[in-house]
Amino acid sequence: MFLAGTAALTACAVMPARAAPDRPALSVEAGDYLLGGWELYSSRFVTPEGRVVDDDNGSISHSEGQGYGMLLAVAAGDRDRFQRIWTWTEQELFVRDDDLAAWRWDPNATPRVTDRNDATDGDILIAWALLRAAERWGEAEWRHRARSIADAVAERATQAAGKLTILMPGVTGFSAGEQPDGPVVNLSYWVFPAIEQLETISPSLAEAKLRESGLELARLARFGRDALPTDWISLAARKPAPAKSFAPVFGYNAVRVPLYLAWEGEAGRALLEPYLDAWAGENGAGPHVVDVENDLRADRLDAPGYEAISDLVACALTQRPASDRTRNFVPTTYYPSTLHLLSLMAFAERYPRCL
Repeated sequence: MFLAGTAALTACAVMPARAAPDRPALSVEAGDYLLGGWELYSSRFVTPEGRVVDDDNGSISHSEGQGYGMLLAVAAGDRDRFQRIWTWTEQELFVRDDDLAAWRWDPNATPRVTDRNDATDGDILIAWALLRAAERWGEAEWRHRARSIADAVAERATQAAGKLTILMPGVTGFSAGEQPDGPVVNLSYWVFPAIEQLETISPSLAEAKLRESGLELARLARFGRDALPTDWISLAARKPAPAKSFAPVFGYNAVRVPLYLAWEGEAGRALLEPYLDAWAGENGAGPHVVDVENDLRADRLDAPGYEAISDLVACALTQRPASDRTRNFVPTTYYPSTLHLLSLMAFAERYPRCL
């Protein structure tokens, strides 16, 4: 199974344990980009009740979107909207019998929670946002809740894979026996900067060492000519492979991987070269959906939010300044707009020089 051999563990074994991460203070200019972008974003995608609307998917809401909304509200210093988003999230999505959130809520369905399974990236994002809010505004209850969620992820949504522990996409549906080539994982669910910070308050999450397994997976799961990960990855064999039950594509999930790697810092930055090479290659094409089995490029990811990730990668590796389209946020639809603001957060915290 994945990472069973000692050679594959070499890169992880030398990584020291980390103290609480030190996030740089935002420059005034970087803060202005975020504040202006958040006002536009929240007026477009956040209802007065605090529901983050995914207009790419029939105006549903999900734990991922609520977590992103909470995180952006903290970064913008918008306590009122943060409180509304969290209150809605707690009331509508925390309906399971553990400390994890149901992932999907549909305004046109009865009951509105149409899938009670969790999505671990949503859980991690919500916990991270709560922890950051607790630090910013001094609310001990938010810190306590962040730890409860992080502990539940570690207890309920991780599995051993060889000598490391992996993050499952949800509590159910992805293990060996539930997938023909399970366990199946999604590398974009490893929100590296979130995991790093949550480890400081959750000993059980720290013990799982998810950061190490995610970085190792990012090193090994490189497929096709462009050496990119697929959205869904099988860890049934010694080497990762595209999962059989999903399209073998680098797509709308995996495009977040370089964002989180760049945001993570030095260890993540060392794994960004394939993205820079792929996106600066033929015709300077930028991010595309790529069929890694046939090396075919399909949809071009041409919204400004995807360009912002490409700019972030280029900045992290070459210090190239961000484009005007990246610096000046203009909403498009929920998903690329969210990625755009997250990229601006990563710029502001890790690479303000490129703004």
